[in-house]
Amino acid sequence: MGELNVYRELGTVPNFTDVARRHGMDRHTVAKYWRGGPAARDGRGDRASSFDEFREEIEGRAALPGSRKKAVHEWLLHRHPGAGLAGYGAFTAYTRRNGILFGAEAAAEPHPRYETGPGEQLQFDWKESLRLRDRDGEVHEFNVLSATLGWSRLHRFRYSRTRTEDDTLLCLASVFRANGGVTEFCDTDNMAGVVSLSSGRRRVSPRALEFARAAGTELRFCRVRTPQTKGKVESANRFVERLRAYDGDFSGEEELIAIIAHIEARSNAEPCAETGVPPAALFMREKERLRPVGSWEALEALAADVTYQVVPSTMLVRARGRQWSVPARCIGRRARVASTPGGQVRVEVGGELVAVHELSEPGRVVYDPAHYSEAISGKAFFAGADIEEAARANLELLGRLGDGAWMG
Repeated sequence: MGELNVYRELGTVPNFTDVARRHGMDRHTVAKYWRGGPAARDGRGDRASSFDEFREEIEGRAALPGSRKKAVHEWLLHRHPGAGLAGYGAFTAYTRRNGILFGAEAAAEPHPRYETGPGEQLQFDWKESLRLRDRDGEVHEFNVLSATLGWSRLHRFRYSRTRTEDDTLLCLASVFRANGGVTEFCDTDNMAGVVSLSSGRRRVSPRALEFARAAGTELRFCRVRTPQTKGKVESANRFVERLRAYDGDFSGEEELIAIIAHIEARSNAEPCAETGVPPAALFMREKERLRPVGSWEALEALAADVTYQVVPSTMLVRARGRQWSVPARCIGRRARVASTPGGQVRVEVGGELVAVHELSEPGRVVYDPAHYSEAISGKAFFAGADIEEAARANLELLGRLGDGAWMG
């Protein structure tokens, strides 16, 4: 009802299907509440909860270290899309009624609200040193750059294995491109990727300053240990906590990156607590106030050596005189290949990060074992074979050819 009341105040009619999807309801129920107001009843008071059959899973996810209620609810919606699960309010009532605990909330230090106009501010920060286990028990250590537009609260999350200056600038360039422009200011704290501290004095990387000038924005730095000065991105970081619900429930780096993209899309589709409107809706107005980037080529050149290539059937793109694999689904699509001074090759297709390779990996031809296994799994020649073992053997042969005989 709170969201419907916002639309009433704005004088607009909501999309009933979209509202129903976000709250786990039928669109006809939403329409009934729209027409009838608070007096409308749906007659479901005595029904069994849609969460009952998943109680054991809920309790298991709630017991994970650092687990949050919202994160577990989002995980349920993602993993059981056809189960007709109810919205977050019903989930909160269900867990409270059944005594399912998710850990105590830290006491928040009060501070006054500080608002900015459209196109004025982007806040960004690293969510550092995250660790998740995949289904095979392998531990993935990674970081997420979280960037939030101050007015619309639109979030962008960017995966990175490390958080060097290269990573920071590449992720920011990706955010600027996804947003279609830049804000007047970009606010952050003393992140190690662009700031060094010596004898209490702060020194900002000249390369980072040149990058900001080329983009047409200004870097501003918050005081240490004052997260409220960049509170919107601190709030966005709470969305990243939803990742913890996926511990042990994903396969490899590629699915992990896809889960982060899913969380980004969901967080932008949900009504914001401060504005009452989904960030994606407000972004349509803020986008008009963003500054255009003068030259994307110049901006990218400051972040990395970037080329654009169409992915061939070999699933290999070229960088630094070598060839690097991408997933099979990228064949025939245009890829953005960035090689950083710090030693990585990062490949994006359609704005999505699809592969990350280290320049330290040996050989002229570098296939990610997961990419190679996927490619040969559908081949008749390998029918009945152990795909992982076949992939390992063929990659070993390719490594030998890469010493000089392999011609690409």
